[in-house]
Amino acid sequence: MRKKFAGVQQPLGRWILRHVVEFIVLSPAILVTWLWLKIRRKEVLLIGRGSSTITAFVMPLEVVLRRLVKSNCDLRKVIVLNMSTDANAQIRKMYNRVVRIIGEEDRFSRRLFWWASILGRQQLPRVDILDTQNDPLWHTGQPVVSLNQEELKIGDDFLRSIGVKEGQKIVCYTVRSSSYYQKLIESGVNLKPQTVRNPDESIYHDVAKILSLRGYFVVRMGKDLAAKLPRDLEKYIYDYATFARTDFLDVYFLNKCEFLLNGGTGMFIFRAISNLPTLFSDIYRVVKTFFFGDITLFQKVWLVRENRLATVGEMVAMGDSFSDERHQERLGVRLVKNTAEEILAACDEMEARLNGTWVTTEEDEILQKKYWDLICDSGHHGGRIGAQFLRDNQDLLR
Repeated sequence: MRKKFAGVQQPLGRWILRHVVEFIVLSPAILVTWLWLKIRRKEVLLIGRGSSTITAFVMPLEVVLRRLVKSNCDLRKVIVLNMSTDANAQIRKMYNRVVRIIGEEDRFSRRLFWWASILGRQQLPRVDILDTQNDPLWHTGQPVVSLNQEELKIGDDFLRSIGVKEGQKIVCYTVRSSSYYQKLIESGVNLKPQTVRNPDESIYHDVAKILSLRGYFVVRMGKDLAAKLPRDLEKYIYDYATFARTDFLDVYFLNKCEFLLNGGTGMFIFRAISNLPTLFSDIYRVVKTFFFGDITLFQKVWLVRENRLATVGEMVAMGDSFSDERHQERLGVRLVKNTAEEILAACDEMEARLNGTWVTTEEDEILQKKYWDLICDSGHHGGRIGAQFLRDNQDLLR
C-alpha cells in the first residue's frame, strides 16, 4: 500500500513544504501587501489557472468586469492575477487600460498578491469557464474594452495595403487544427488535442470561395497552422494566418469583419467581448447557450451499430463523450461533420439577419423551441441553431 501511493504522497508533501517555506520567507512582504489591499479596498481576481488559451483568460474576466460595471464598481479597484502566459498581447493591452493585470512578467508580485488575497479573503469568486458561457451578461452587458482610434487607423492602413477596397465587407474563417493544440502542448499546457473533433478545412475552402465570388474579402484566420492555402485558392482567400498574423491584427480583423465563420475554435471570444455575432459550425459539444446574435451548426453523431444518426436527446445523454476519442469506440459512434451546403445556408441566414431582411417563420420558432427544450431546462438566452439546418434535421429533435 505504501509503495502504491508513494508517487502521490511524495510530490504532495514537497508541494506542502514548498508553500509553507515560501509563506514563512515572504510573510513580512505578504503582510504589507495585505494591509495595502485592505486600506485601498482592492479586490483580486484569479484567471488563467491551468490554461494559457484565450478563452481561459477572457471568459471569466469579461463576465466579472461586466457584473462590476453593472453594480457601479470602480474597476480600478480590481487587480487581476493571470496565472498563465498571455494568450494575446493586444487583448492583454486592452484590459490593462481598465484594470491592473499582473502576469508572468512579474511572478514575485503575482505571488505576493495571491498570498495576501487568500489570507485576507479578498478574492472575487472564482468563475468556471463553461459556466461563464451561460451567463446572461454576455447578452445584456456592455463591452468593457475596445480598440482605440490610433489602433483602428493602423488596422485600416493594413487593409488598404492588402487590397481591401473601400466599403468592401470582410468575412473571416477559422477551423480547429491539430498543429495549434500541439504547439500549446509543447509550451507546457496540459490538454488533449482530440483531433477527431477537427473539421475538414477543404469544406470551408468551398464556402469561402463562394463568399469571395459574392464580393466579400475572405480572410483565413488561425495560429500555428501547419499548412499554407493551396495556390489555386489565393485569389479567393487571403492567407493571413500564414503570412501576416499578429496578436493585434487578430483583434482588429475579428472586430472589423462582417462575421466570423468559426469551425470549432475559441476564436469566437474576440467577437464576443464586443457583442459581435459569430457563425459557429462543426460544434462538437452539447452547449446550453450561445452568444447573442450567433448562429450555430453542430456535428451530428452516427450510431455505427444501429446504422443511423443519434437524436439530439441521445446526444445529450452521452454528454461530451461522443466527441472524445477515448469513448467513441465504447459508445459505437463517429462524428458527422457539417457539409458545405449546411454552412453556406447558415451564411445566407447570417447575411440576411445582419441586413435586416431575414424573416423567421412559425415553423422555425417551433423547431428552435424543440431543440432548446431538449438541451436545457432553465430557458435560453443566446443565439440560434441554423434555421435550414433544423428544417433538414427535424427528425432528430427528440
